[in-house]
Amino acid sequence: MQTIKNFSLIRFKLFFLLFCFNIFANEISLEFDQRLMDADWKFLPKVPASFVKNNYNGLGLNFEYNNIAGSYSKSKVDLQLQRNTEPRNVSLYATKEELNFGLNFNNKHIYVLASKQNAKPQVFNCYEFGNFILGFCEAANLQISSTNSKYEPLGDNIISISGKASTIGLGYKKLHNNFWFESSSIEFVKTNYSYNWLTPLEDISSSFLLNITIDGVALGDALDSALMRLPQREEWESLQLNLGIKQKFYSIYNFNIIAEYDLIFLDFSNYAEYKMTQDINLRIRGGIEFYFENLSLLFYGDAYLNNLIGFEPITFNQRTEHYFDEPYGELGIKFKINL
Repeated sequence: MQTIKNFSLIRFKLFFLLFCFNIFANEISLEFDQRLMDADWKFLPKVPASFVKNNYNGLGLNFEYNNIAGSYSKSKVDLQLQRNTEPRNVSLYATKEELNFGLNFNNKHIYVLASKQNAKPQVFNCYEFGNFILGFCEAANLQISSTNSKYEPLGDNIISISGKASTIGLGYKKLHNNFWFESSSIEFVKTNYSYNWLTPLEDISSSFLLNITIDGVALGDALDSALMRLPQREEWESLQLNLGIKQKFYSIYNFNIIAEYDLIFLDFSNYAEYKMTQDINLRIRGGIEFYFENLSLLFYGDAYLNNLIGFEPITFNQRTEHYFDEPYGELGIKFKINL
């Protein structure tokens, strides 16, 4: 039901913008973008063991009025993750809104961009700390609760984690429109990350509990180690340089072959890395675009050097950073109509 409500809200925003822009705009287009990943697809790069499926979809509106151009889009990421330890299901669901607004002149486009991304809180009824499984699942070997009222929202869960990311930036794009290059772009982007989590485990002060030992590991030591892996509560930020090249090889028939290359350089500040943070990523896209009058349909594949770092900010924190030194791949379809 919530998904239906969210989709209806997205449609309302898009059609409201469409109505407003239709009065003034010279060109208006609508886009629908769908990307999928399944760990069982052997033709994609091998993903981390806990990755099961990913479903990305986005809906967008683009407009131009004289030399002014802009876009609005809303997208969601539904990443299914399954681990061998508790919590076993650590799936991520996040939504993102993006705005882009700028000026066109002589095949050049200067623009500002902004986005915000919010993750649905992840709530777990069990958490594994070394040899300890704390919580209320069947596998738990120790149950810990608190009478403190601030933990009431947890119910029968042991921990809740929430996060959001906001981005602002400045970009420049040049249209080349020759056989080798359709366009090139450069962007300077700043992203702020904000995470919070709630668990009574951090309030354990009983020396009796903290000194309980299983297989030579004390509960206090296991807790300290595990809590360090949770996203830091203090906000941090990243500065990002994005370099992009797009190619389109035109056919005499109703299709084109496209290739895109997006190189990203990252610099994190005020971030307490757990082990090692990747500071570069590369996405390569290849596809076939079919078109007819005002319609186009693009079938494509994406390959990432270091997972989604720099592309989906909300996916990155201390709990997940060990995933971002491995490749990742998706298949996609994009539909566009010019109104």
